[in-house]
Amino acid sequence: MKLIEVDNVTKIYRRGSAFSSATVKAVSDVSLDVFSGECLALVGESGSGKSTLGRLVIGLEPPTQGKILFKGHEIDVRHIDRQTRQALQMVYQNSFEATNPGFTARQVVEEPIRYFRMASGAEKDRIITDLLEKVGIPAIEADKKTVEFSGGQLQRICIARALAAKPEMILLDEPLSSLDVSVQAQILNLLKRLREELGLTYLLISHDLETVYNLADRVAVMYSGSIVEEIDDIDLFRELRHPYTSLLLGTDESDNKRSEDLDTVNDRGCVYSARCKYADERCRNESPALTEIGTGHRLACHRMR
Repeated sequence: MKLIEVDNVTKIYRRGSAFSSATVKAVSDVSLDVFSGECLALVGESGSGKSTLGRLVIGLEPPTQGKILFKGHEIDVRHIDRQTRQALQMVYQNSFEATNPGFTARQVVEEPIRYFRMASGAEKDRIITDLLEKVGIPAIEADKKTVEFSGGQLQRICIARALAAKPEMILLDEPLSSLDVSVQAQILNLLKRLREELGLTYLLISHDLETVYNLADRVAVMYSGSIVEEIDDIDLFRELRHPYTSLLLGTDESDNKRSEDLDTVNDRGCVYSARCKYADERCRNESPALTEIGTGHRLACHRMR
């Protein structure tokens, strides 16, 4: 079942002063679906638009153009209903910034339960204890302040907070990137187990392709606000072939420039043409459509089809 439908969505930010202004197109005419029970990964460098798209999907920001539907109904950020807000939760990259340092673990997990009026009294306390233990935080530590926990422990508490709302989909925004390597594997395994046990849907945002390979079912690669490659089966991971994807995979090290280091992006041709060693006149003047090149594999490139 389609849980989320992104329909030709564009997000433009306006920046500047009273005397001058500029526009930045963070997401450009993106369409994709998220199916119930799957993990769809959005990958790309910093500045590729993946985090912006994630915030649009869960209704934290409105699109400039296009629309986003949740279970067939358009999400209106200005009048988002409580049921939709509860169904779409998020785990942030930096757990220290995402929690109040004066709160205890119990208070962090309690927030959505209280906000959505899900339970009270002894029943609320039981739910909080069960959730903390489910993510690996013993009940005896529930009343410790968040500043007393390690980064990995605090990320577990943030995962419990997201679960407390009984969501249908969780946006995972770089959930491992701020953690030590040894802790990353533990949190990754926790996310995999919770998804299997609870039937969760994940929208994973990451630049770490190893994390993506181990957690995702499908992958969409973003560059400069556009999707340049998609696979519908993680078994096709090694068949990814866009020049930008090759750069992310480390199979092409000919370009060390990052997307945010470029002042301009080609609005007429391929968004990657300014960096691509294969680019020719067609690439610079004609934008490639995202085209099926094999079963479950779509590519926006004139040269690699």
